[in-house]
Amino acid sequence: MLTSAQQNLPSGQNASRDPDLQDLVGNLIQMPSFFGGPRSLPGSLSGELGDMQASMKRRLKQLEGLRDLQKKGYPVSDSSLFLDEKAPDGKKIEGALRDLKNLQGKDFGANGNRDDLEKLSGQFDGLTAAELDVFVTKASPQDLSHYNKLINDTDDSFWTPFDKNGLPEDQRRDSLSKMLSKVGPGNIAKFAKAFPGIQPTFTNTDAYEQGGNSQNGQTNNGIHWQAPPDPLFKDGVSSDDVSQNQFGDCWYVASLTGLAQKDPQFIQDGIKENPNGTVSVRVWDKQGNNHWVTMTADLPTDKNGNAISTYGNGETWPAYYEKAFALTYSESGDDERGYGGIEGDDPKKSAPYLTGKEGDDITKDSGFLGLGTSDDKDLGSLKKAFDSGKVVTVSTPDDESLDKDHPKQWGQTYHSNHAYYVRGFTNDGDVILGNPWGTSGYPPITVSQEDFNKYFQGPQSFDVP
Repeated sequence: MLTSAQQNLPSGQNASRDPDLQDLVGNLIQMPSFFGGPRSLPGSLSGELGDMQASMKRRLKQLEGLRDLQKKGYPVSDSSLFLDEKAPDGKKIEGALRDLKNLQGKDFGANGNRDDLEKLSGQFDGLTAAELDVFVTKASPQDLSHYNKLINDTDDSFWTPFDKNGLPEDQRRDSLSKMLSKVGPGNIAKFAKAFPGIQPTFTNTDAYEQGGNSQNGQTNNGIHWQAPPDPLFKDGVSSDDVSQNQFGDCWYVASLTGLAQKDPQFIQDGIKENPNGTVSVRVWDKQGNNHWVTMTADLPTDKNGNAISTYGNGETWPAYYEKAFALTYSESGDDERGYGGIEGDDPKKSAPYLTGKEGDDITKDSGFLGLGTSDDKDLGSLKKAFDSGKVVTVSTPDDESLDKDHPKQWGQTYHSNHAYYVRGFTNDGDVILGNPWGTSGYPPITVSQEDFNKYFQGPQSFDVP
């Protein structure tokens, strides 16, 4: 704008008297590059203004498209009014509704229904946020639930054992996550009811069945889903923010906390809040492919509004990482999914889901072909792994007698049948361990080689991307 104004002013007059703004005026006479002259001044806003203009045009077309939809009787949500996307197409919405309804009573043939469902899920994925919101508004709950039943049924039929039914879990999760991230806030409850798999269960946890966590002594009643009042981040990512609370997944939380200590930016880049209030977390599958898992914003909470799941110090990013893991961790089988399915396991098993890389036992080099002994307790081996940039975790034996027979200076931080992460080492070579229950009330403990041999076991590590 300043350049255009300058071009239309008489010679000697400036488009602005402000020297800072005057510096933004582009070249009035473009110099060919072979003369060595710049095409525009370094401070030119031409690129930014062009992007802004294009965005404004898209938003205007979006408004015009929504107005046309409303005239034709389509329900339009206020949340769709100012989206920066291409204008909605009523024909795409009607096509998706028609194809969804046609699933009822359809005979899919001997090859199963996977090809039909893949086509339909691709159709849903291709809808803009405004189109998807109208689609979910107009779709009947019965049609949506029937689609959910079909995509989850991957069993072969009795007659044709080579057919393919349903959608594989990664495809199913990707499609539902993409849809959930775009649907309007007013339709999230309807979507969640039709697709209950987007919410992990907590009724199979000790915290629900026994009323708390017997190890750290936390108790509760009235567990229910509730949206938290705190933001994703308050002051960035810190390992000191993490508190495991009441679910028995110390092995995962120890790995998460160790990763937050080693690379807080990696954690922060792996989570985002969507415009509709849902949250997406980056998770890897067993093949090393990353996916964005979208979930509703509510979290397990007791009747007094206190967090039950892993939480932060006034921030929620640890809770959503844990919720995404509860949705995707599949080592226990489909009958043990959710928060109960992530209770009590091996810390290195969480590494592939957090980083896409396998975790390993720390072994001491024997000097013969690089082989070593598993479950090595040499603190020098732990320090070598830690100093190389790896996240290092250790466990404690399943021996309750150790809860009373341990150094008094460790206080309540030490507990049997538990996982810890390495925070560092002293100048004397002792290891400093952090408890995933959080630093408040459970300060880090310093452990000598002698005490480590008696009270700890199973050192493991994984690479930070």
